[in-house]
Amino acid sequence: MTNEVRNFLVQYKKQILRIIDANSNRAKEGLRVCEDIFRLLIEDRRKTLQLKKIRHAVSNIIAASSVNAYPIQNYRNSALDVGKNLKAKATKGKIFDIFSANAQRAKEAIRVLEETLSLFDKNAACRFQRLRFQFYDVEKECFKKIRYLCDRRYSSRSHKEPRASRHFSHTK
Repeated sequence: MTNEVRNFLVQYKKQILRIIDANSNRAKEGLRVCEDIFRLLIEDRRKTLQLKKIRHAVSNIIAASSVNAYPIQNYRNSALDVGKNLKAKATKGKIFDIFSANAQRAKEAIRVLEETLSLFDKNAACRFQRLRFQFYDVEKECFKKIRYLCDRRYSSRSHKEPRASRHFSHTK
């Protein structure tokens, strides 16, 4: 570690740990929404377990990293967070949109974790990079499943509609 990086970390450690804490929570929250869609609505055990494994990996990577020496939640300052009152973009109320928004949220947060952890622990940063690419693959499979359910709904109105498909529309 260069002196420049060391000085930066000393000066901004608290803020960097807040970034790690916020994005750890954001990644796990987004993944949990995706997981629950596949667990409780789509009822796909395999995808549910894949998403759960990725969500748990977020905590495990941080716990195994050098930032675990700092209790990152102690650096949380929700009361003074300048972003807490920003308006969130509303989803359109369809499962496709909710899944998509939360998958994007998780990917972005994992990328932030990868970048910020590279300041403390290169191995943890590499593990987050692998996790991000793993999630890209799982997300792609999940979208195929959601689109399949949407297509089933719209291609055959005369057949009985799948239980959850009325919530899936990814068009209009």
